[in-house]
Amino acid sequence: MSVENISPTRINLIQTKKTLSLAQTGRDILERKRDILLRELRHSIYDADRAREDLSEALVKAYRNLREAKMAKGSEAVENTALGSSYQADFLLDYRSVMGVTVPLLEFQAKTDVKPDYGFAGTSVELDKAFGQFYDLLELVAKLATAEGVTFQIAKDIKTTQRRVNALNHVLIPMYQSTVKRIESVLEERDREEFVRTKQTKRMIKERKK
Repeated sequence: MSVENISPTRINLIQTKKTLSLAQTGRDILERKRDILLRELRHSIYDADRAREDLSEALVKAYRNLREAKMAKGSEAVENTALGSSYQADFLLDYRSVMGVTVPLLEFQAKTDVKPDYGFAGTSVELDKAFGQFYDLLELVAKLATAEGVTFQIAKDIKTTQRRVNALNHVLIPMYQSTVKRIESVLEERDREEFVRTKQTKRMIKERKK
């Protein structure tokens, strides 16, 4: 049965008021959730900006040493060394919950004493430095990926939560409020009519007794 077709009875009035109260409570909870997520979103955006800046600076330094390695040994030698490398980076993907929103956690599994897997013949100190710097910036890549992943998921949930708040504020709650007023109005009119009928009945009884 749609809200508009609810019969104007006292039982339906009580039930509709309960549903209205639940809708208002749900709206308040969703608004608190949205506000908390907005704070988390600001933090994640800040973290992403910092990680992006740190990664950009690290890339500049790493590419500087890579250019110096190419100048020292030649581009072809550096490219051949890179093609001969079979090094693989390990990342751990996990998840955590922020107000019911599942967000990713990407962690670079760094090794304490990592060394290049290529031979030292035909290479240079500059290439070794570049290797170390590119290796170190993988942690920054993981931080940036995590911050951007958190930002995306939280922003997505904020949008969904705001749609639900809007639906409650502009559709469901006004509809139930209108239904409560309609039922109350009908019941009040019935009470007035009953009062008038009762008064007339008492008057007629009194007149008959006379």
